[in-house]
Amino acid sequence: MDQNLNAKRVHNTELGFNTTRMVFIFGNLATLAMITFGDLTSGSLKLALSAIVIIINIASVLSFDTELKQFQAIGQDTNEENSNYAKAGAKNPWGAFRIFCVLICVIAAVTQWIAINA
Repeated sequence: MDQNLNAKRVHNTELGFNTTRMVFIFGNLATLAMITFGDLTSGSLKLALSAIVIIINIASVLSFDTELKQFQAIGQDTNEENSNYAKAGAKNPWGAFRIFCVLICVIAAVTQWIAINA
């Protein structure tokens, strides 16, 4: 496979992963700020904020999973190349990375949901 094409695929996948990471970080920071400094006495406000927390984290899980699958596929596609990227991609524990991302997103969602509805 053309190395220039693989470099473009890696670049696009990294951009997607970084975008997802920023949405996850800043989305959760924003909801944490609302939980900390907001007045959560209204039931409808609690419901809305709970929904935002769940949506941000479900979207992050789906996007992280998609991007990690892309990294895994690129690593498998470049397997016959004798490059450092191909060697590293073949050795990475992609399943463990995917489970870790799910775990982090679930913990973030559950702890914020508990803080909102406590």
